[in-house]
Amino acid sequence: MHSNQFRIYTSRQKPVELKAERVALHLGSQIIEAATKHNEIYYLFFYKNNFLTAAKAKKLKRHSFIANAFVQGMVFNAPHPFIDELLAHSHPRRVNQFDPFLKKLDKQYTPHEKAFILTFFESFISKKRLFDEIKSIFYSFRRNGQNFLAYKIVRVLMDFTPEHSLVKELSNDWSYRKYAKLYNEASEEILNHDLIFAEKVFYYQRHKQDDARDLVMLLNEQSRWMELAALYGERFIADPSDDNYDSLKQQLDRHMDNEQIMVSLEYLYDQLPRYAPLNQDLLHTYIQQQRIDRVLAVYQKSVTTLVIEDTELLRGMLEQLDLTSRSFSSEELQTLFELTLALNTKTAEHLIHTYTKTLLNLYKPSEIKELLKPYIEYRAVHPVYQKMNAFIRFKDDLDHMQQLGELYYEFKQFDEAIDCFSWDTELNPDDPRPLKWLSKIYQERGMTQESEAYRQLLVNQQRKA
Repeated sequence: MHSNQFRIYTSRQKPVELKAERVALHLGSQIIEAATKHNEIYYLFFYKNNFLTAAKAKKLKRHSFIANAFVQGMVFNAPHPFIDELLAHSHPRRVNQFDPFLKKLDKQYTPHEKAFILTFFESFISKKRLFDEIKSIFYSFRRNGQNFLAYKIVRVLMDFTPEHSLVKELSNDWSYRKYAKLYNEASEEILNHDLIFAEKVFYYQRHKQDDARDLVMLLNEQSRWMELAALYGERFIADPSDDNYDSLKQQLDRHMDNEQIMVSLEYLYDQLPRYAPLNQDLLHTYIQQQRIDRVLAVYQKSVTTLVIEDTELLRGMLEQLDLTSRSFSSEELQTLFELTLALNTKTAEHLIHTYTKTLLNLYKPSEIKELLKPYIEYRAVHPVYQKMNAFIRFKDDLDHMQQLGELYYEFKQFDEAIDCFSWDTELNPDDPRPLKWLSKIYQERGMTQESEAYRQLLVNQQRKA
């Protein structure tokens, strides 16, 4: 994932540092809302994924295109891969003045696309100025006798400013009646020849199977994968079927990297935490990236079992896990034990033992025993559970200092082991075993003088015997 922090430039080349807040995908437009550190709001406009311009917000007009985009469009909060993709391919990002912006539109878009794009800016540019520019496109077609092309512009104006007297006049103009009838019927001929109008029809009726299919076809033909992914995501959330999920996942796999896929799956998971294939894919992604905190969070609620590939990845992650790297709650630790038990018994037993060594630096044996208690019937857990029991039974029992010391040594609690064996040497001065253990422990700790001292005590004891 890229950072949500980015920069644009004003028309005077002054840099403005921004942080993306959200993005709306609506009828071919993509609009990123972003804020400065002083909470000034800017909007970045794109059309079919291509950057148009940026504008500083004053007040969004009610029912304007941009206001509708954030209400009726498909909206995603930052961070999101769609924001990353749009920003990655939009250099330089500048606030353009109106006349240079018009020249840019003339160069890059058809007259009908230009007319439609101009309607995006009602909250930033005088509506009269926008209307006059769109009107001039209409008249250029009408002067050339291109009535259908002229009426396509009328349809744009009918959405943009339906109450304007000229628009009312043109929409009822007898010379355009045959086109008006075809538009009102949303005839196949019109849908094939006016793709801006067609997309509106398909989008607002996408709850219908035929319109949803036609919208998918249109987006595919125009290679607009972000809207396709958003549409599939919307459909999957409404109907979490395997077919809908597969369609969405194919889009994500084809166009996103692993980090972006992870963020997209997390968005879906927040809304559908019990959908098994999604759980499995999210777990797989987290395990690949060794995100133990997220693995535990998903697995705790998961309704799936790990596949063989994931158990191998999981084993590698768990073997490298350092329990001191972060603070784990008791619920997370128990989920960690459950995850570990998904591995083969030998590996699980080794890992449970390893984790317990670390946990003894943080918890009392009685607390670890309670953590392990739900899993006592597992072969991998039972031996360690019994040893925690022994810790509890032998504590402060002077008759079992030898056994307690050996348990502390097994779990690398060397200071406690030394205390136990030191007590045992006083309680049983003729027993060579505590001296051997003390010499061994000090040797392992690199304290050669102490180790040699206890070795010499052992030699002297054996000579006396």
